[in-house]
Amino acid sequence: MTWAEETEALLRAGQPLPGELPANDLRLNEAVEKYTMAVAPRKKRNTQRLDQEIGGRLIRYFDGKSLQTITSKDIAAYRDYRLQQVGPSSVIQDLSFLSCMYRMARIEWGLDVNDPGAEIRRPSAPKNRLSLLTPKQIDTLLDYCCVSKSEKLYCYVLLLLHTAMRPSEGAGLRWDQVLIGQGMIDLTETKTDPRRVPMTRTIRKMFERMRVAGEGENGFVFLPPGKGYRDQPHRYFRRSFDNACRYAGICNFTLYGLRHSAASYLIMNGVDIRTVAEIMGHRNISQTMKYTHFLDDHKLSAIGAIDNLGR
Repeated sequence: MTWAEETEALLRAGQPLPGELPANDLRLNEAVEKYTMAVAPRKKRNTQRLDQEIGGRLIRYFDGKSLQTITSKDIAAYRDYRLQQVGPSSVIQDLSFLSCMYRMARIEWGLDVNDPGAEIRRPSAPKNRLSLLTPKQIDTLLDYCCVSKSEKLYCYVLLLLHTAMRPSEGAGLRWDQVLIGQGMIDLTETKTDPRRVPMTRTIRKMFERMRVAGEGENGFVFLPPGKGYRDQPHRYFRRSFDNACRYAGICNFTLYGLRHSAASYLIMNGVDIRTVAEIMGHRNISQTMKYTHFLDDHKLSAIGAIDNLGR
């Protein structure tokens, strides 16, 4: 049979030509582009950027493959490859991206595909990450922040400890959000509803000193001129903060732990859960309740107040 006859036979049978994909399949690079465009309107800009990074990695690794030709063995090999480079949480993000893309391809695009990673073993999320600093650890950490090469690290860390703001909210703070006269920080672009965060006297004086020193001429309190860190502002301080933690002897601690510590100390000092939830920008109070698991020692001390009842 000649090439022309073979081609005609395939076309008559409704089968793809050599090098072409079936109508119910899609190349991975095309699927990634279609998926990221579909979900982008529902996501914040920094999350869109993360999706683009994940999609780019998947395209480079599975170069030339289609959704139907990627197997569970391929996904497991990708998981093990990534675990040699990054931690479990990052790998879980990549695998979740793949799962969501396959689900959309099957349900919304009508493709005959199933998630090849659905049955593979996912890495366990890291446990025992320290999320509450003791007062002594806070003092030591701030001492090392003071001598950091990153000149504004001390002020940034102090801000998170005194406001329970998210790391990106603090790092990307603009001066027009800092209402010194009112003692409030106006957060209008957040993960949840807009909110106003009260300043402690310490933070208010800190901002006043920064203003007198003429800092933030580009409109940002902490970020330098340029757009390098605008999408993920907390990355500006990540390396210097990690170094300060290492010098202070604090392990397994992230910038988000400062927010956790602030929330926990608010609760320990008698602030009611609902007020803490409003300060943190939680829509659901159950999100705030998770911080109470750090407070067992505080509860044991408090219960001593009624130790003499009935004696």
